[in-house]
Amino acid sequence: MPEFFYTSASNNQARSSSHFRTEPVCGGLGADIHDIDLNNLSEDGQADLRQALLDHQVLFIRDQSLSVTQLEAVSQRFGEFGVEPYVKPMADHPHVVHVVKEASEGTPFVFGGAWHSDWSFQERPPAFTLLYGHDVPKVGGDTLFNNMYLACEWLSPAMRKMLLGLNGINTPEYGYGPNAKHNAGLESMQILYGENIDHDVRSHPLITRHPETGRNVLFANPAYTLGIEGMKAEEARPLLDYLFSVASAPAFTCRMRWTPGTLAIWDNRCVWHQPVSDYFGQRREMYRTTVVGEKPERGSLNE
Repeated sequence: MPEFFYTSASNNQARSSSHFRTEPVCGGLGADIHDIDLNNLSEDGQADLRQALLDHQVLFIRDQSLSVTQLEAVSQRFGEFGVEPYVKPMADHPHVVHVVKEASEGTPFVFGGAWHSDWSFQERPPAFTLLYGHDVPKVGGDTLFNNMYLACEWLSPAMRKMLLGLNGINTPEYGYGPNAKHNAGLESMQILYGENIDHDVRSHPLITRHPETGRNVLFANPAYTLGIEGMKAEEARPLLDYLFSVASAPAFTCRMRWTPGTLAIWDNRCVWHQPVSDYFGQRREMYRTTVVGEKPERGSLNE
């Protein structure tokens, strides 16, 4: 009998703030943020917003009006920009990726179209990603998110103890290596394939400690975690496949419906995301930045 996954709405409770209204979207993670103007947010409001992000892992901030320059300013209030490899950023905004799919494109492939955590092969992967919806389909083009705290906590104590001693091998090989051509269908984006991606292969702990909350996190994803250090591929693959099946259980996920002027911010240190390719023939235009994080540190049995 397949595993029956569950969580409780108490996992995703909103705390009050005088600067905005928070509405949780489901029991697993995620919250809509209302009644806020990111262009005129006080320092106290910014502190509350960061706390809400730590509480809910992903925020959907509705009814914003952001230019690319204003998006950069909002991003920098969360930290320094991250490095954007393998995708050419905007010419006048070197830290902003223009994520666009025209209605006339000939294939349904979408950028980042698989469960992943952004750039987990970097020495310091992004702490946060900000994605602003400028032109979105009336129907379709949603984004899925999941809670990697809950995935970690679901595992048995014996499994967690074993994983605490293991490192995942993270590499851009599948997405951006010399033989990775599925992104060639992205006609409106400039993908920079690596002739040699060995310099971007990193080992990170399979269970990490979140630097701000102190909670243990399952830190592996299907797009970039392709092996386990010290294990044969035949040993690592079944274990990773099981971990990925736990992490993608519907009870640990939420689904965001985009509206024009929505900014999504998520914590890559404890969240996966996946865009849904169900709007073929419609236009979708977004602007994306990342905020650099810390080098992942190993979790603890004494969390």
